[in-house]
Amino acid sequence: MLDAGAHLSLNPADFPSPPAAIARVVRLASDPDVTSDRLGACVASDPVFTAELLRTVNSPFYGLKQPVTAAARAVTLLGIRALRNLAICFAVRDSVRNSGLRGPDLEIFWEDCLRRAVAARAIARVTGKVSPEEAFTIGLLQDFGVLALVRSNRSPAGQWSEWRLQLPEARRQTELTLFGMTHDGISKLLGDRWSLPAALVDALANHHCPEKCGLASRELAYVAFHADNIAALLACKTAAALAAVRAGLKEAYKLEERAIDTLLDALPGEIEAAAAGLGMRVSKQAPFANILAEANRTLVQMNMSYEEITNRLEAALMEKEMLMEELAGANAELARLAFFDPLTGLCNRRHYDKVFRELLTRAAATGKPLSLVMVDVDKFKLVNDNYGHPAGDAVLRSTAAAILGSSHDADLKARLGGEELAVVLPDTDAHQALAAAERLREAIARASVTTAKGPVRVTASFGVATFMGSGQAVDVERLVAVLTDVSDKALYESKQNGRNRVTVGGLVR
Repeated sequence: MLDAGAHLSLNPADFPSPPAAIARVVRLASDPDVTSDRLGACVASDPVFTAELLRTVNSPFYGLKQPVTAAARAVTLLGIRALRNLAICFAVRDSVRNSGLRGPDLEIFWEDCLRRAVAARAIARVTGKVSPEEAFTIGLLQDFGVLALVRSNRSPAGQWSEWRLQLPEARRQTELTLFGMTHDGISKLLGDRWSLPAALVDALANHHCPEKCGLASRELAYVAFHADNIAALLACKTAAALAAVRAGLKEAYKLEERAIDTLLDALPGEIEAAAAGLGMRVSKQAPFANILAEANRTLVQMNMSYEEITNRLEAALMEKEMLMEELAGANAELARLAFFDPLTGLCNRRHYDKVFRELLTRAAATGKPLSLVMVDVDKFKLVNDNYGHPAGDAVLRSTAAAILGSSHDADLKARLGGEELAVVLPDTDAHQALAAAERLREAIARASVTTAKGPVRVTASFGVATFMGSGQAVDVERLVAVLTDVSDKALYESKQNGRNRVTVGGLVR
């Protein structure tokens, strides 16, 4: 954005002024208390403006079903805001004619203005976010500050025909380099000179960064932002411009590619109709199919240019990927050995001790509960004695699989040693822990382990202890000891009362 000091290098004469009659209409239509009758009388008092107005509203551009023959009727049909927007359009047209651009540059500048205006109106119609007439107006005005830059004589007008083919943000940076200011940066001065509504000026000043707009003008600025991308596509016809248009409209308005291409396909005819309606001439607009073909051609050329580099990169990347895969595999194995029990896939005692303390610390700080479930496989020694240690290993794997399949990802599942297992349940009170432990018990009991001597049914006993979060700092080591002791005693009670059951111990605070 232009800083305040840079404004001083522009003379008032550098800013195009609207014709006096049109300026009166714009100012009057911006008055919230104006009536249609008063505005109609103002329009009718100027025969030239009246003739322009009637010619435009009766053109295919507006598509009215019946001809309009009086200025008052035109005001009534259009409404005050639409009339104001149309007056601004006339002012833009006349100012472009009197700008510092000459010959082909003048025609191309006007054509680019119309492209933005028609694109903005099309976006507004499809999305329903803003008034199509308001969108058309901002599209027509958003690059109008370029005229002031060119008329300041800081740079030959011919340079404009080169930087206009850049994408919008790159074009804006070029203006900053050449002039020390940008077209959007002088929108406030232009708006004051033309007596434009505040919301319209805000959108003009921020159409390169719509998120900076106030709520009343933000959607209008976003429409102008995307219309600018579309105008760049119609001018330069590159793959990069097409990608920017499609990506921008899809992200902002959730439009599918087919809907976007349908919108783009209708623009050439609408641009020509708008030019005719406003009494200007533009060149025959290229069909969207031609633009699409040209964009694809530039993409092919770009791909060919990068083909050799790509081949080299692919070879290097392939070698890098192989090394990365080997490294990832080695790291995964190290993590498995460091944190997990190789027999059951549960975390090992060392990892359990560390994470359990972290979870307790968090529970104490947040005031949320945490439960510890101790698990012991029933009659595990008899399994080893009667069926052999391989069968005992199979029983442990089956028990671990049931626990992993019946618990949440956030739970800490561990093998503490032998047939002793533990599950830590964050954010879980005693009632919820009882339900979770019952779910684990049933899952283990449903499993059957096949051995050389026949199937083995597996059950386990459970002891539950719950910490009711305190919301303040605690002695974590004391909590670990107390929770472990309470859950161990509850587990022992389950064993004493017949095994394959859950016993809930007391609450820990």
